[in-house]
Amino acid sequence: MPFIATRRVLVAVLACAAIASATACTQVVAESSACRNLEYKDGSVARAQYLPCAGEMIAALDDLDRQTKAALDGDRQARSDGLATLRRAMGLMKAAGGLQLLERWDDRRLTSLNMNISNALTKYQAFYMVRILDDSSQFARQSRDAATAEYDGGHRNYEEARQIFRRLN
Repeated sequence: MPFIATRRVLVAVLACAAIASATACTQVVAESSACRNLEYKDGSVARAQYLPCAGEMIAALDDLDRQTKAALDGDRQARSDGLATLRRAMGLMKAAGGLQLLERWDDRRLTSLNMNISNALTKYQAFYMVRILDDSSQFARQSRDAATAEYDGGHRNYEEARQIFRRLN
């Protein structure tokens, strides 16, 4: 019986954390953001309306990539800043439509852009879940390798998204 009670408490705590993080993501997006109130027609947004929002997401990824690289190199402040930027970027995606961004849009370039942004954020999120251990730990190399792999994946998707965005402008 103690296991069931512990499990219920754990589920309740996780549910509260999920609600809090969802609320925090939307609060990070300014009311004036181009990602708010996009008009979806036939499952997608017109390129002219969407590009300012995409620009905000790319700008957030610019900051996030730089901060994540510094965090990988051991900068604790950059790690903290990167987590805040990650929340902001995820909030922008949520404000722009969340999962609707991952649907196939009529404009294939925007679909590709959205997929690369989403994949980059997923990899950066995984990076921040990895605790990079100091050199005194016997698992330091494995933790650094795991963090490096997640950073590299995020960086590749970010670069691809940035190139697509530049071609769209």
